[in-house]
Amino acid sequence: MSSLELSVVLLAGLAVATVFGYNLWIGRTRTKQPRPSRNRSGADNADLRTEPSLDLQPDSAPDSSGGPSNVEPGEPEFAAPSGGVPSAGVRAAPVLDPRSDCIVEFDLPVAVAGARLLHLTRDLRRAGSKPVMVETRRRGGDPHRWSAPAPDESCDVVRVGVLLANRHGPLNAMEYTEFVNGLQYLAEQLSVLADTPDMMAVLDRARDLDDRCASLDAQLGLGVEAPEPLGIADLARLAALTHCVERGNNRYARLGPAGEVLFSLALADAPNRLQLLLDVPRAPAECDPWREMSECATACARELGGVLVDDSGKPLPQAQIERIGQQIAQRQESLDAAGFAAGSALALRLFN
Repeated sequence: MSSLELSVVLLAGLAVATVFGYNLWIGRTRTKQPRPSRNRSGADNADLRTEPSLDLQPDSAPDSSGGPSNVEPGEPEFAAPSGGVPSAGVRAAPVLDPRSDCIVEFDLPVAVAGARLLHLTRDLRRAGSKPVMVETRRRGGDPHRWSAPAPDESCDVVRVGVLLANRHGPLNAMEYTEFVNGLQYLAEQLSVLADTPDMMAVLDRARDLDDRCASLDAQLGLGVEAPEPLGIADLARLAALTHCVERGNNRYARLGPAGEVLFSLALADAPNRLQLLLDVPRAPAECDPWREMSECATACARELGGVLVDDSGKPLPQAQIERIGQQIAQRQESLDAAGFAAGSALALRLFN
């Protein structure tokens, strides 16, 4: 190898190392900057969670047979276009949304078979902790009508998007780089150019979105203190009594008309306590999940001869429960005003 060739190789290696180091530094500095907690509420004496303490992921959402389904972690349990709340009993496919995703669109020179596109994007599912979605349509059709690739359908317009923020935090430089690398591979296979947005602009959008979500996020709990220690059999009996369904690992939940989780029911760390948890942004407001949960807790307390308490074991009088309900209603209104209606497709993706 000549000295010129050796110099070119060394310079190329140095350039790669510099880009990698820069991305790593940006990701770390962005992550270290303070931002609001993703689970901040103002609810009076309700149980505030800095992170969800129960697994509310949709990978255990019931399928049509009544058992748990195998939904990819991080995907919503149900969705509706443009962040709307789906009709009762209806589950639509997730959709990309410019408010929540960094979206790159390809206008293909020739149509591609759906089966081939599915094969090319089989590994393009996540970028770090952020889900990646692929959607297609036919040129000349409705520009707002996108759908997931279907094996038996061809398409000539493709778009790929990565979620900008979720409860793992905002999209960072490493995740964005991973997303771009996947896009570039796909573009090469489809003989198109990947016109990716500027990384710093995307990361700024991600941080702004994460900050907005942080100010709206909340999970609130109710406890039922029993006079005797509780076991798994007691939990199952109370769940059946209050129409909560099993979600696996000794967890139960009250479901809404479309199979969405309204609240969860489980044994608490204290041996004689039940724990009920409401994930405010993920439970549809029209189902009145706080009322449903407080009535369930009251029924359990009546059955056990116990009392309603907060996480510290302090009794919760009815007047206080009603005040919390009013604060939750205000939070739900704030979510709706921000375009992240509680239980909507967009809220399920962002608060996950």
